[in-house]
Amino acid sequence: MVMLVRKCPKCHLLFWAKEEDIDYPDPNTMKVVCQHCQHIVRIPLIEEGANAHAPKMGH
Repeated sequence: MVMLVRKCPKCHLLFWAKEEDIDYPDPNTMKVVCQHCQHIVRIPLIEEGANAHAPKMGH
């Protein structure tokens, strides 16, 4: 089972999202709701390189 751990840009707390909690509004974006503040977090996916089809980590 895939699990995504992210830091919410609004409340700055870590939250965990399971695969069934992740929505894909388009092929390049993941959409997740923060479990703490209910803020919708949109995560762009990278297309090329060793980590292709993984979330960008803000580097």
